[in-house]
Amino acid sequence: MEASDGSSKIPFGLNVCRLGLHPLLALVAGACLLVLVGWTGEVTAWQHRWTVLIGVVYALERGWSFWKPRTKGKWRHKPAFRAVLPVVVFGVSAALLSEAGRQSLGGHLFVQAAVLVSGLALVISHQTRFTNRAFHPGLVLIASFLFLVLSGALLLKMPLCTVPGYTCSWLDAFFTSTSAVCVTGLSVQNTALFFTTTGQVVILLLIQIGGLGIMTLTFFAAVVLFEGLSLHDRLLLGKMIQENRLARIGETLKFIVLMTLVCEGVGALVLFLNMEAIPQIPTRLYHAVFHSVSAFCNAGFSTLPDGLASGVVRGNWIWQVVIMALIVIGGLGALVNEDLSFWTVAKIKRRFKKEGPHRRLRVHTRLVLVTTSALILLGAAAILASEFHFWKGPENGGRVLTAFFHSVTARTAGFNTVSMSQIGPLTAQVLMLLMVIGGSPGGTAGGLRTTVAAVALAHLWRQLRMGPRGMVFFNRSISAETGSKALGLVFLTGIWLACNFVILEILQSGSGVSETALLFELISAFGTVGLSLDLTPTLAPAAKTLLIVNMFVGRIGLLTVMATLIKPDTRPASGKPKEEIILT
Repeated sequence: MEASDGSSKIPFGLNVCRLGLHPLLALVAGACLLVLVGWTGEVTAWQHRWTVLIGVVYALERGWSFWKPRTKGKWRHKPAFRAVLPVVVFGVSAALLSEAGRQSLGGHLFVQAAVLVSGLALVISHQTRFTNRAFHPGLVLIASFLFLVLSGALLLKMPLCTVPGYTCSWLDAFFTSTSAVCVTGLSVQNTALFFTTTGQVVILLLIQIGGLGIMTLTFFAAVVLFEGLSLHDRLLLGKMIQENRLARIGETLKFIVLMTLVCEGVGALVLFLNMEAIPQIPTRLYHAVFHSVSAFCNAGFSTLPDGLASGVVRGNWIWQVVIMALIVIGGLGALVNEDLSFWTVAKIKRRFKKEGPHRRLRVHTRLVLVTTSALILLGAAAILASEFHFWKGPENGGRVLTAFFHSVTARTAGFNTVSMSQIGPLTAQVLMLLMVIGGSPGGTAGGLRTTVAAVALAHLWRQLRMGPRGMVFFNRSISAETGSKALGLVFLTGIWLACNFVILEILQSGSGVSETALLFELISAFGTVGLSLDLTPTLAPAAKTLLIVNMFVGRIGLLTVMATLIKPDTRPASGKPKEEIILT
């Protein structure tokens, strides 16, 4: 049937079928997958019938979509898997009809997962319809993380996610999900002893998606699988990943995802090769992958009962060094890592091939590297003195290694190689200072950020000297507005922590917990660190809820949350006469 303009006109019923059947099949497949993985654990009769039906209908629907004259030509420009996947799904679905296939757990999982992934790909291909709406970037970021937290809590409530005999309450599910999505690491339950492998895999997925960001992954899939990004998508994503060069948004996005996968893969390989205490290859590989992802995303979750203080890795300095390296790389930020990689490649070309332009590291990169190095060295020196000279604290792999490890992990990673309840009071103060500062912008770390701390101190020093010279970093001048913004963010963070600390004290009144321990937990939650003085599981439900809010705000960013919730002032300039106010 031809339309008046000469184009093919699709009947209404067929159009509805084309648009609605595929997502509906994906939704049913997802429900079957969750029931199979989280509830039954085995293939039941009704699951078998639904899986075969979903697979066959999906293959026919996709086959019709492929062979239609209207879309046949367009499919030639689509990824090959979109044409091959329906054929494979049909073949596996047919094999499930046999007597042996009825109880094939792998076959049923494959069909359900394949249909679900195909449906998600369809949704991603239409993501522009959502992002083209005039949403505030901060609102999109908040909504995406809130969606992840809610989804994670629902998944962790599945019976097969917890060890038999234990039940995960709604509060514990939300707390664990928020901690994983916000890559914090605070736990109300021991991850290794309370959650099954299924529950731990759910936590691992939440850590990975939360570390990268669901919108980042969505846009990455749109770039790789489909036509790319619209101008509005580039503007929206640029504000999220803090990339102002719109022409490089797609390349930066690919770099973020690929760098993450490469670093986590290399880290997992090294950890795997240096875990001789566990002879079983699958178990060793599982622990290596989990810790590599958790370290790079600065999450701090561990599948070992006592974390890195457990006997199978205790004293293993290679594990500690690799974990530290992953934490630092993940905490530097994607833009810093990208700038460093381009600078290194340019240096190599100029050295060996005597060609290529001279590339200069950006001021942001230099400031992040210098501040990060200073915090690691000064933090390690302070911990070494406070913990081993003024206090007989525990060590793991030597005093120097223990001091350096906790100097690194305190800035939003959350791993511990010793029992945190045995550290000295002065060391707790040092760790709190490091936790407040946190990592760098654009990375998986939280806290104030290294650049905010450095610029705020420089701006304050400039104000005290009262000289005409402005802030200068690495032969580049920095505007006073940036300094005022950094100093204001420090002040705003102080107010936020002070108010929440007062509320936390009220909620925990009469519990006998020291103020230092409460403040430590609060800062750890807000900085998305995850270190705990073994206090989190004992907190009152209302106090845990307050920590959930702080983890969420700390991951999104206090300034982003405030800028999203507070309506901007669009009023014109007042034009009123100026008058000075005496401050000193």
